Formats: sequence, structure tokens, C-alpha cells
Amino acid sequence: MNQPVPNANQSTAEILNDQELLDVFRGVLEKWAFLSCSDMGPVVEGPAPLPLERAVRFSGPLNGSLVVRAPEAFGLYLWENASGGTEAAQAGVRTDAFNEFVNLFCGHLLTSLRRSVQGAFNPYLPQISSPEQWPPHQPQFSMALLVEDMPVEVRLWIIVPSPQPPIYRGL
Repeated sequence: MNQPVPNANQSTAEILNDQELLDVFRGVLEKWAFLSCSDMGPVVEGPAPLPLERAVRFSGPLNGSLVVRAPEAFGLYLWENASGGTEAAQAGVRTDAFNEFVNLFCGHLLTSLRRSVQGAFNPYLPQISSPEQWPPHQPQFSMALLVEDMPVEVRLWIIVPSPQPPIYRGL
């Protein structure tokens, strides 16, 4: 099947939409942690104080960054539901569960993006992040979700790289 190659004139709306982003998040949350979520609408201006925050950068046919933010209790919920454990989890276990969730979410998101673009993606490992490290412009996609009674924010920046002119070599 021929897939379009992204170009600088292609809008992010042609590559992904809010509902697809929400569906990918829901799918990973439900299948991996057996949790459901509801959409609360756009994220608040000036990010809410959510201590668990991870960013995953990626490159390839599209460059970008995915940021997921949540309260510490979300990491505990993920750990309990994914592991089946009920005893109190140490802070490291909670952050490990959150890292794994963000990693899975990004992987599924990049797989979803492959329906619109051609080429392999190069995702990086989730990194601790803060709003000061975000790209200077508004994300193309952002959403606030409610998982159980916990807010979760998702922001996605996508950059369609400019095509490189072909290199001609003399005969």
C-alpha cells in the first residue's frame, strides 16, 4: 500500500486528529492497566501542578515530542492494575509504571501515525520533563483526561520536516 510522504505543506490535521489521539490513549490504558478514562476537554493554560511528567521525543518522517503529566496517585494506579499488586508501592515502582505507560502510549501513537506517513520512527526513552523544557510554541494537540478521579494531561508537538533536495552527483 502506498502511503503519503509528509511534506512541509501537510497540516497536522491531515496526519492525526484529537479523537485518534484520545483513542490511542484509551486503548493503551484499557489494555495495559485495565483503566478507563473520560475526556475533560482542552488542557488548562499554565500547566496544572502534576508531579509525574515524562516527555518522549521522536524523529523520522515526523519529528516531535509527547508529554504526559499526572498526579503521583496515577502511577500507583497504573502499577496496581498492571501488576495485580495491592501492597503499597514504593515511589520508584510508581514512576516505573508511569514510564512504561508513557512508553507504550508513544509506541502505539507512532504506529497510528504510520497510517498517514511513510518511514520509520526513532523514539527516545521517556525522560523526566518540566514545562520549562517544552517547545516554545503551543502543541498541535492537547487534552485533559480524567482517569478514575485523577487528571491526566497529554500534549503533542509534531513537526513535519522540510523535504531535502536530492543530491546530484556528477557522472
